Amino acid sequence: MYLFWQKGYQNTSMSDLVEHSGVQRYGLYETFGGKEVLFQRALDLYLSTVIHQRLAMLERKQPEPSLTEIEQFFEQFIEHVDRPDSFFGCLMCNTAVEVAIHDKIVASMVQQYFDRLRQDFARSLTRAKQNGEIADSTDIGQMSELLVGSVLGLTTYARSSAPRQDVRTYISGILAMLKRL
Repeated sequence: MYLFWQKGYQNTSMSDLVEHSGVQRYGLYETFGGKEVLFQRALDLYLSTVIHQRLAMLERKQPEPSLTEIEQFFEQFIEHVDRPDSFFGCLMCNTAVEVAIHDKIVASMVQQYFDRLRQDFARSLTRAKQNGEIADSTDIGQMSELLVGSVLGLTTYARSSAPRQDVRTYISGILAMLKRL
């Protein structure tokens, strides 16, 4: 998972996977059938570990998340931006750009992730509207889509060579926009 996350699908060779895992090429093919299936398994692992942790505050049941949890979701990126692995971006977002247009199974996995984000944001924004935290005129669907796009933009920006301060400023802009709802 880390190797695909760091290098991307296209830039990760079977030789890289053999070297990184310590498993012989034959063993990788025997177990996974090829790089494609191994990558899909890496995405599953990423979803069940990294994404599960990042979305925990948005997916809890009690108390139901609202605007505060959306802000906390984006604030965690500020805390993460100075770590060396922040240059990896998000494996799901990287995959959306690099692989999903060429692979239907991977495209479905990416779409499920974006749907999950969209639903989490919509649920939290609906609760925020009910609590009077955001204006009644806020279009929940439009704002949810904007936030999904912000995650894609943010994680792509974080993967770039942009100065870390610029990435922090971008995140601060998202947070400022949320406060104006």
